Amino acid sequence: MESESELQSPPEVNIKSRKDSQDAKKYRCDFLFLKRFLRILGLFFPGCFTPHTALFLLLLIVAVGEQIAVYYVGLIPSEFYSVLPVKNFDGFMEVLWQSLLYIILIAVNKSARQYISSLLYIRWREALTAYIHKYYFRNFTYYQLNVLRVDSIDNPDQRITQDVERLCNQFSQIISLFLISPFTVAFYTYNCYVNSGWIGPVSIYLFFIIGTVINKFVMSPVVNLTFCQQRKEGAFRFKHMQIRSNAESAAFYVAGDVERAKTNHTLFTLLDTQLNVANWEFWLHIAVNMFDYLGSILSYVVIAVPIFAGAYDNLTSDELYSLISQNSFVSMYLIFCFSQLIDLSNQISDIAAYSHRIGELIESLKSLPVNDYYPDKEDNEKIDPDDSKLVAIRDTQKLVEEEADISSRMSPRGDINGVDSQSIASGESLMAFQLDQVAICPPDKEEVLVKDLNLEITSSRNLMITGATGSGKTSILRVLHGMWPTAAGSVDRYPTVQPKDVMFLPQKPFLSDGTLREQIMYPAKVSSTSQPIDDDDKLLDILARVGLLKLYNRIGGFDVSVEWNWSDVMTPGEMQCLSFARLFYARPKFAILDEATSALTITHEDAMYRHCSNLNMTIVSVGHRETLRKFHDCVLHLDGKGGWTMRSLNSHN
Repeated sequence: MESESELQSPPEVNIKSRKDSQDAKKYRCDFLFLKRFLRILGLFFPGCFTPHTALFLLLLIVAVGEQIAVYYVGLIPSEFYSVLPVKNFDGFMEVLWQSLLYIILIAVNKSARQYISSLLYIRWREALTAYIHKYYFRNFTYYQLNVLRVDSIDNPDQRITQDVERLCNQFSQIISLFLISPFTVAFYTYNCYVNSGWIGPVSIYLFFIIGTVINKFVMSPVVNLTFCQQRKEGAFRFKHMQIRSNAESAAFYVAGDVERAKTNHTLFTLLDTQLNVANWEFWLHIAVNMFDYLGSILSYVVIAVPIFAGAYDNLTSDELYSLISQNSFVSMYLIFCFSQLIDLSNQISDIAAYSHRIGELIESLKSLPVNDYYPDKEDNEKIDPDDSKLVAIRDTQKLVEEEADISSRMSPRGDINGVDSQSIASGESLMAFQLDQVAICPPDKEEVLVKDLNLEITSSRNLMITGATGSGKTSILRVLHGMWPTAAGSVDRYPTVQPKDVMFLPQKPFLSDGTLREQIMYPAKVSSTSQPIDDDDKLLDILARVGLLKLYNRIGGFDVSVEWNWSDVMTPGEMQCLSFARLFYARPKFAILDEATSALTITHEDAMYRHCSNLNMTIVSVGHRETLRKFHDCVLHLDGKGGWTMRSLNSHN
């Protein structure tokens, strides 16, 4: 038995060691950053013949055109110097019109580059976010990250929303600069060499190398501090979101003072990190600004060397003015190209931090095991061309058909008396779940809630689960649903019961955004249900049965958009009534209720359970009220010490 428990122990027991390891990491512009960023880059460019690649090539063409326009605009002052001293009016007008055309050209090019960068940002954000969503919403991955804290990934919501947005935005703004810069530098290096000899390019290159080394030492700590800052920004935002979601409960507790203290503590921790970032960025900005202004002086030093050496003694004054202007532009723009790269050090540090956070999230999502209870349609599709392990998920129990849609799990069954229902009517019971010598532990603890549990859940036998708070009642439902692993034993689900035949109702219902129709049909998609979606009479009958007709009258229709948060305007009792409306709409064969009537009156509870019985649903309930016993055939009682007892009930008593 010990070996079996060891083999099947959940991987989450090592969360603490993972967290300690993560805290010890330092995130920098290193090989790990390059590895994670290249993986993200593969999502930005999924193929050669895609809109992403076409936009990117167009961006490069526009960026090259912009640099050509910049060169000719930069030569405009030298052209004016050549015609103004000699009072050449015709030449002046010609230079003026050429200047206007060049300025229009560069204005159009710059605007086009920014516009194409924005289009790339939108497509890259779509690609990266959709990729993460594919893993994040697969089975119960979002539950494992947010509740079980697998891999200690902090604030996954912030990483998906804010970090992805910032990474795509900043990268779309600098990508053309990075790719065009080598050619721009080579071109202006050659021109600088022609005009000022070898001393010009060598001086500028040494200037850039010294600046890069200094910025490297100053920038490295900023990367890790930026990572920490984003993590604490998420914690501060989550704290305010927590207050918003539980404002009424906090008000009843008169918890303003204590919550203010906790929120201020989170704020001060964030501000301390921001102060450290500001301190390091102060020295970084000093280095950046100093090199910017030193670059402008260096351009004249480079030009002065050949002038004082007598290389241009044969030129007239107006020709020398024009040459100085031209050489000044070439040298200053070469320095500007290097200074621009140095100026990007802040953005590079931000991109490195975002890449680490997003890369960590993707690595964690891909490492999580796939739940076999509810295979998705997309599980059988090719998710990642580099990950053959996720191309197809083995469905050993044949739980779903190959072409089944996610929405069909909870779609309503127009005929509840199908093949399996006929079996029930003839007295033949269907086995849904079988637990054999199961031990249940919280994923991050070694405490055993239930041990050696043997349980069969079959049709036409209603089960009630009782026990003290914390004894493991809801934990059994989590194991049945596949949300928790077992510490020992096995859980079998039989193919005679499809995923759509089982529906779980949590004690605290989840009300997503959408119309009233979408709330009742949840989690089925309105656009993909096999039944007609305009059967308002059926939905009205369900609302009348659960006592929510006044909600329909208040809204004014099933398809009227609402601006409020459903959880904020509905009482706990109304939310539980809406859960039963979903249950009566879906009409599964098995209804698993986790204290789903705790906020309802006994009369209302009685009506809900009686209608479940009328719909031939087999009920598994977690509850405390004695009035629930009459709706069940047996009771499983947990003693809170790992033990359990099962006994039959007289349903008529």
